[in-house]
Amino acid sequence: MDPPRSGDPKIAGLADRTTALVGWTIAWRATSAIATLALGALLIRQLPADEYGRYTFVLSVLVYIALLATFGQDQGLLRYLPEVLGRGDRAAANDLLRKSAIAILAVWLLTSAAVWVARPAIDSLLHAQIADLLALGTVLLLGGIAAGVLSFALVAIYDMRSQAIATPIAGALTLALAIVLLRLGHGLGGVLVAGAVGQSCLAGFYLFILLRRIRRAEGVVGDRVGWRRLLVYASGWLPSLLIASAVGLQFENIFLLRFSGSTAVAYYDTGYSIPQRLVALIPSLLTGAWVVGTLEGWRRESQRVRASVMAFYKGIFLVAFPLAFAGSALMAPVVRLYTAGRLPPAEQIAPVMLLFFIAALLATPWGLVVRVRELAWLNALITIAQLGFAALADFWLIQVFGLSGAVAAVGLTTALTLILTFVAWRAVDRATLAIPWGYAGRCLLAASPYLLLLPLAFVRLPTRALLIVAFALVALTTVA
Repeated sequence: MDPPRSGDPKIAGLADRTTALVGWTIAWRATSAIATLALGALLIRQLPADEYGRYTFVLSVLVYIALLATFGQDQGLLRYLPEVLGRGDRAAANDLLRKSAIAILAVWLLTSAAVWVARPAIDSLLHAQIADLLALGTVLLLGGIAAGVLSFALVAIYDMRSQAIATPIAGALTLALAIVLLRLGHGLGGVLVAGAVGQSCLAGFYLFILLRRIRRAEGVVGDRVGWRRLLVYASGWLPSLLIASAVGLQFENIFLLRFSGSTAVAYYDTGYSIPQRLVALIPSLLTGAWVVGTLEGWRRESQRVRASVMAFYKGIFLVAFPLAFAGSALMAPVVRLYTAGRLPPAEQIAPVMLLFFIAALLATPWGLVVRVRELAWLNALITIAQLGFAALADFWLIQVFGLSGAVAAVGLTTALTLILTFVAWRAVDRATLAIPWGYAGRCLLAASPYLLLLPLAFVRLPTRALLIVAFALVALTTVA
């Protein structure tokens, strides 16, 4: 059989639908980030630094618990929902949703019970009073889990528009409710309740959209997705997702809380999360190229994968150099405005973290090769090595150097990840490893005028003067 060509109507249709998701994906991520940052800005101004540190630590752990309690059902829906809806099988789609809901409820109940029972041990281990708050957050987590899983279901039916529209509304509801509950004296528990209400409303809206789509399905009734098939596939994602999240969700927070206290967690989390959310938008910008490169006959022609990798790198270089130069200059002032100057160490951390995250983008196209060459096992080994190294580096460096040790650990882990990625890539699929260094050099030169912004990183100006100068310099350097 001849490999599919780019002009094939089926290939073109899939590419068009997937590429159409890019704009709405960016809008969804941007509105989600804005909603989260708005709540964070409120809490920084309302809470002492140590209390805000407790909140950010609990939130990081809750994200990890949510991933565990989801039990891979988001991936299961993403995999099987298009299959059953593609043939118009309404009964199979409803059955799949029921099974996913049962699995999630069972794991959530077990997780909530485990955290509740382990409260004394948690406080004793971390030398901090956070266990009761963590137990409350775990119980309230169900709405957030449902919203996360159903968001994958909407992606499976090519609906990012609903998420992009609903997310800021849910964020505004959460923010308003958090303000009310804080003024009523409910503290961090009230903030968690506000978040649970917002996420539950979001989940309800997503479910309404999904069920409406399922009700319109009319087609051939076929085999349903069995329990074994669903659980084996979904649970297969857990190890790599949990390991990646342990590294990506401020793994250093655990050691900072243990050895340096919750105030250090507040500094680190703020300096980490703002640049992380900014850099996370870049892969969204390149989703279209990623999908097209995956679709166009990669099974037969390595050159097609190589071309997709080069296109991916060009997209990275085009955005990364201006972001690195301008971001290094403006990140500290942005954090200062965001925190109202209450967390000075975060201002020093953020520009360094931004450069680490941008450097890590060099490994992103490896994910394309992992997908098309079915090398998930090799990627899992890299992730395991990354986790082990990060844990050891954090444990030693944070004990000795505190907050600066946590920053150094991120840099060392990033360097190790890049080394392992390129060694593995070169060993197993050298033909697709193609980095357009000449194009990178041209992008670097084109972005060099943004270096004129660097003095803003070292000068403390009043807010109004800072905004005027920053806008003027950005406009000038962009024209240059």
